[in-house]
Amino acid sequence: MTEVVTQLTAPARPIEVHDAAKRHIYHRQIRFADIDAHGHVNNARFLEYLEDARIALYLDYAGVLQEDRNGLPSVGVVIVRHEVGYRKPLKFRHGPVRIESWVTKINGASCEMAAEICSDEGVFLEARSTIAAVNPDTARPRRFTVLERAFLERYMP
Repeated sequence: MTEVVTQLTAPARPIEVHDAAKRHIYHRQIRFADIDAHGHVNNARFLEYLEDARIALYLDYAGVLQEDRNGLPSVGVVIVRHEVGYRKPLKFRHGPVRIESWVTKINGASCEMAAEICSDEGVFLEARSTIAAVNPDTARPRRFTVLERAFLERYMP
């Protein structure tokens, strides 16, 4: 049954990267609370792992987060789409897993990022996310700045 589910949930487009040096690497420890009744990391927790990795990547660019007009941390981007392929179950372990992220496409006001949650044992999850730039005060779309675009290009193969 696992093979059938894996095939049905595979991303429609293969995720490829030619230069592993262009990947952002983030290590995430699995917590006992991440494990579900089946003994593996719950599928919803994987999205949190991807979020943690994106925040770490963004902080590499932005440093300390600015605040919006309500005093909340502001990053100036939003997720508009996730596409996830679960490859194999991830069970609790003492060591962390790696979340490797890279940019596959940059448009004027959005970009597409790919990611893998993996270890030396293989890939547990592949994901593709579309991220849109927004004005943090108005929540309206905006274009990436020259500096943001240059930063994202560092992670393109």
